[in-house]
Amino acid sequence: MPINLRKTVLVAVVLLLLAPAIVACGGGSDTSTATSEPTVATSASPAATTAATTATAAPTEPASPAPSEATATTPAAQPTATTGATAEATTSAEVQQAPDGSVYGFNVFSWGNESEKDLNAKTIDMVKGAGFNWVRLHVYWGAIQRGPDWWDPLPVDTVVEQYHAAGVNILVSVSNPPDWAKDPNGEHLIANYADWQNFMFFMADRYKGKVQAWEIWNEQNLASTVGGTVRVEDYANLLQAGYQGVKAADTSALVVFGGLTPTGVNDPSIAIDDVQYLRSFYEYQGGSYAEYFDVMGMHANATNNAPDLMYPDNPGVGDWSQDPSFYYRRVEQLHDVMTEFGDTRPAWITEFGWTTANQAPGYEYGADVTEQDQADYLVRAFEIAHTDWADWCEGLFVWNLNFSAVAEPSDEKFPWSVLNPDFSPRPAWDALRAMPKP
Repeated sequence: MPINLRKTVLVAVVLLLLAPAIVACGGGSDTSTATSEPTVATSASPAATTAATTATAAPTEPASPAPSEATATTPAAQPTATTGATAEATTSAEVQQAPDGSVYGFNVFSWGNESEKDLNAKTIDMVKGAGFNWVRLHVYWGAIQRGPDWWDPLPVDTVVEQYHAAGVNILVSVSNPPDWAKDPNGEHLIANYADWQNFMFFMADRYKGKVQAWEIWNEQNLASTVGGTVRVEDYANLLQAGYQGVKAADTSALVVFGGLTPTGVNDPSIAIDDVQYLRSFYEYQGGSYAEYFDVMGMHANATNNAPDLMYPDNPGVGDWSQDPSFYYRRVEQLHDVMTEFGDTRPAWITEFGWTTANQAPGYEYGADVTEQDQADYLVRAFEIAHTDWADWCEGLFVWNLNFSAVAEPSDEKFPWSVLNPDFSPRPAWDALRAMPKP
């Protein structure tokens, strides 16, 4: 759901009506990508922050302050690779959960500048005011490790410290490699996976006890998030290296499998169907890479379909109803794949939501969703997770809490928010606050 993509496939969907499309977790513009913006702003001004979050070009590095002695930081201890030393899996992270053990989360936009900490404070107030206990942040590797020995984590420090001090648990999704780490031959996403392992060691070590969970990449079945070509091999290596880096630094931190973008497309230069991709992952190298995560991350999209609906047995109507990837219950099919391979680990839906009327091309279905619909659908989605999926779905992160505070109304992310630009609640926030939390 950061930005949802369909590229040129969206045109085919609109024209042919029946063609499945990339829906990430929100809908689809024809040029933007699901990782075209981080959710931790590092820009020096609100104007620059807005530019960073509304860009619709291919993924770019997030806006950051010019490196200087004040912002560029060298880690206290240079992380080292631990290849060959697989850390023991653990799901015993000490986290603040609801009484029934559930994770209630929001995807949030946060500000990394000291001068804008009051905006984070407002965000934290609205997270806790809704009775939620987690946030999901998205940061770019390339924005933090600008060179092999050039580190700039201070904006993330600001955000993590503020949420931690408020008693809010943090899931950090990390993606987007720096140019220096990419494979120059394009045969793999990055040239040396030990670089990624070292980076995740640095992050987990720096925020040990403050970040409870790390999501390894975001929507890796989408070509634009993995260097232009979807390869399960690349993600298997990312997951292994990331897991080993995290566990070498913080054995209590959870490692989350990167949520896949819901799609029916099967073209490695665009995207691979999320259910097919997950099955391919479990089959790759005899399933030997499936040990490198603690929680299965999932993304769910519902377009204008109510959460109880599902194709083909109980479908919606209209242009966004003829493929299961257009429905919230798509995650049941992902869980079926887990069951097929005997995987009983829990799942978190790290992105899901409904947009109301949306000005961005490709999100026309939002016109069918009223503000009250959005509220009702979100609450019902939690009910389904806590009843029908109670034995496997332990966490949900609403997309999104507060992107309306930085995005223009014409930006696709704006009407997914459950807050208005001034942080006043929309009906969806009120409904989530009032929702029983067992």
